[in-house]
Amino acid sequence: MTSKQCIVHTGGWEGVRSHPAMAWMEKYTAFFDRRDYDSLSSWHSPSYTYTKSTGETFSSGDASNKAVVETYAPFRANLHDPKFLVVWETEKGWEMFGVAVLYADLVAEGEKKVRVEISAIEVPFHPDKPVQATDQSGKQWDLAIPSAFKFRYVKDDAAEHDGILMESTSIFSDPTSAVVEMLKRGMLKPEQLMG
Repeated sequence: MTSKQCIVHTGGWEGVRSHPAMAWMEKYTAFFDRRDYDSLSSWHSPSYTYTKSTGETFSSGDASNKAVVETYAPFRANLHDPKFLVVWETEKGWEMFGVAVLYADLVAEGEKKVRVEISAIEVPFHPDKPVQATDQSGKQWDLAIPSAFKFRYVKDDAAEHDGILMESTSIFSDPTSAVVEMLKRGMLKPEQLMG
């Protein structure tokens, strides 16, 4: 039996860029966070499988790609900030289990916050949206959702992006904070949750 390489990494993309699947994943994440979903299928295999955090699974490339776009539809912007990953080789490529914070701004604006000064501490005033979370760069977002993801990648010499395609994605995340904020902003009605 041949041993396969496994990498365990804490932090962002620094330190794992030398791994071909993780270099690819950094590019994919940047692409995905730009929300240019028209070319999503160029990153995914024709048999791409997507499993939502609800456990619902989509098993064909087109249906899976559509479901991914629908999952992120409530957001007008998002950023995946990686925190931890384990990647290992398989017969056809690699698999990765990773943990990230999903920062997101919802499509509907929230209540306006007011500037508050407490001695020398100043809370910034953003009349266009409430401040809920701040990423490492200092950008403020409506939501910060701790999430875990499992990905399967396959080598494909014909693939447009570095000879790699994503074959599957499974999301493990609690959407409660997003759902509550969507209810507050009128993006969802309580009866839709009971459906």
